[in-house]
Amino acid sequence: MDDMKGGYLITKYLIELGHKNIHGIFKADDVQGQARHKGYVRALQEAGMLYDPDSVTWFYTEDREVKPRETISGAIQAETPMDAVVCYNDQVAVEVIRTLREFGKKVPRDVSVTGFDNSLLAKNNHIPITTISHPQDKLGSMAAELLLRLILGEELTEQELHIRVEPEIVVRDSTWKR
Repeated sequence: MDDMKGGYLITKYLIELGHKNIHGIFKADDVQGQARHKGYVRALQEAGMLYDPDSVTWFYTEDREVKPRETISGAIQAETPMDAVVCYNDQVAVEVIRTLREFGKKVPRDVSVTGFDNSLLAKNNHIPITTISHPQDKLGSMAAELLLRLILGEELTEQELHIRVEPEIVVRDSTWKR
């Protein structure tokens, strides 16, 4: 999966909707989180928007349930300008939406929220989440097919061994045009 491109696409989408204060919440202890962050930064830079490190939250696996909630709560209490949040994944997006609602913020009218993975959480949340598709079934079947070819002794090229799946935006109800 091209995680950097996914982070770029979802951030660019929010920019195209007119968002100016886009916060990011990314996982620090895996490559996907770092790549998604790079895409976020690239989209901001391409749009001529300044990157503000204070608008980015990094979390680790062990604090994934607490850190995003604390960050959003703190930003709201400090009255930090925020009209959109790019989340590491759909699970984080659900927590962000829950926290925003607890503080009386309406998603997407007050703050747009995006996820990543196109999981069942995104589809079945009370506010269906705009997300990046992460076709895990497709990736799994592609990996199994490559493994079978290797077991059968087929010679594979570098290109056949390194397949990159293109991310796609799945637009749902958690984003709003400004």
